[in-house]
Amino acid sequence: MARIARDVHSVRLLRTDDPDYRAYMRRMADLRPARGGPRSAGEMLGGLVERCVRHWLQSSVPLQPERILAWDQKMPNGRNGTLYRELDGVWRIDDVSLCLFEMTLSTPEQMERGRGIKQLNIATSTLFASGAYEYVLKRLVYVAAEPVVVLDGLPELEPTDEYAELGVIWAPPDAVVRAAVELEIALPENWLEIEAREGVVEDPERDEWRQFASTQPQDAELGESDANPLAEALRRALEGGQ
Repeated sequence: MARIARDVHSVRLLRTDDPDYRAYMRRMADLRPARGGPRSAGEMLGGLVERCVRHWLQSSVPLQPERILAWDQKMPNGRNGTLYRELDGVWRIDDVSLCLFEMTLSTPEQMERGRGIKQLNIATSTLFASGAYEYVLKRLVYVAAEPVVVLDGLPELEPTDEYAELGVIWAPPDAVVRAAVELEIALPENWLEIEAREGVVEDPERDEWRQFASTQPQDAELGESDANPLAEALRRALEGGQ
């Protein structure tokens, strides 16, 4: 289980349109100016497939809109700051039980190594730090025409499973294609092939990201000594989510 700093507190789940989270995303965009230009084809395709898989999952379990994990933590400058982690899917089974979904478009080799398990472990540890949950189930959600053995034998589960602590859900490619049609998402014809993830592509959401990159007055008021520790924390959070 991943370690979480002892000074983590005020853990909560927010909607993706939360104003403070949007401000955080703006700061992240400032740290990644390349967001305004071409993006990795694999990153772009992975995001589109994730939306399709989430749509498919929602036909089986009630995914909640609050899927941004937020917590307060003491920064290197001694002040408290808020950090965020986006969760791919959250199913609230009951008041003390959650199921987290990590959706990844991966190669068979990456799936065999359990790509995404680190993100699930970090999120689970953070949620347990809140003291609000007794059970947090973890699900790796992979898309593949032919399933592989993951981490030497993780069980294959149905999306509705409420008991296994950890397991793999296989999203059928046909279900992803149907979801793309329903969401009016255009997937490349060879979207399951490695070649579809190579190179860079123009980002159709470039303008949306540019709005995050526009610095607001409250950001400009931060002195250099105050801004740098937060920027460093954001970089670490961003790197941990890759």
